[in-house]
Amino acid sequence: MSKLIVGFTATLLASGLLGSSGQLVQPPTINNTIITQANEQTLIQQNRDLLVKNGQTAKNIAAKVGAAASKDAAPSGSNPLQVNQQLILQNRAIFTSIATKVGATVPSVAGPGSGDLATENHKLLLGNRQIVRAIAEKLGVKLPAPPELSGSMVQKNNTLLQGNGKALAAIAAKVGATVAK
Repeated sequence: MSKLIVGFTATLLASGLLGSSGQLVQPPTINNTIITQANEQTLIQQNRDLLVKNGQTAKNIAAKVGAAASKDAAPSGSNPLQVNQQLILQNRAIFTSIATKVGATVPSVAGPGSGDLATENHKLLLGNRQIVRAIAEKLGVKLPAPPELSGSMVQKNNTLLQGNGKALAAIAAKVGATVAK
């Protein structure tokens, strides 16, 4: 029995769970909030990259179909979600121009609100998805069902942006436009 106790004590010492004075030591913990925030910041940046890519693909489509595409200045600001919202609205203007040019019915979609930016961006992206799907339908482009949304609002936005990117790529292929890299 004493060998078991000695072995157990040696294991605790080796693992750092038992201090030299014989007291059990609290193992270090990782702050999950910090990890979650870092992951969210990474996703917000990835969302911005997708917004820029989708916007460029939309401009390429607009050029092919003869729709006006505004040459908006690069969005600015210190809040990344607010910058993303500016990009979402710029893309919406291009999507609406394309839809009008090809004769697609532009659905009535919500504009920006005054709530939490991630939630407001989500609502705007849902509206953008409706416009992109209306363009695809009018052009006879068959799109798969939209992806299921899960996770945080920023994760849902990422899923929406990836889905819109795929839809825009299919539309670009139909009209002979280049998909942005």
